Amino acid sequence: MNGHADGPDLSAYLDGALAPEPRARVELHMASCADCRAELDSLRHLKLALSAAPRRNMPADLALALERRFVTGAQPWYAALSRKRVWVPAGALAVAAMTVSLWLRSAATIEEIPLEPLLAAHARYSAEALVPEDNLVASNYSDQLSDLSDASESDLQ
Repeated sequence: MNGHADGPDLSAYLDGALAPEPRARVELHMASCADCRAELDSLRHLKLALSAAPRRNMPADLALALERRFVTGAQPWYAALSRKRVWVPAGALAVAAMTVSLWLRSAATIEEIPLEPLLAAHARYSAEALVPEDNLVASNYSDQLSDLSDASESDLQ
């Protein structure tokens, strides 16, 4: 045995539940280790104290309640869903979520820009040649306009 005997081995040794080979290893270790012998004596004293403790009977109503809950009357997991205390908060949460989503949807539709007027304006500007045909990227178009305005300012000076 490399280290000390662990708690389960000592407890099994005390109860006489160890197989012959592990029992021999524990006994060999106990002969040379005072700490493990002290631990075994402590476990032996605890076992004697617990066996001398007064025994009390379980109350009958507790025994019946435990039996009903765990043995005979085991309810399926979905039985809890039929209780009112589950559905009332769930319904309130669903109503709140629907209200918020409808409010957000109505707020979004008010601020939307309709697509048809934009398409009509683009077609008109394209027909009037206000938008260069070769470069329709908005950022480049804005840069071109700013270059034109800068050039016209320098021409004025």
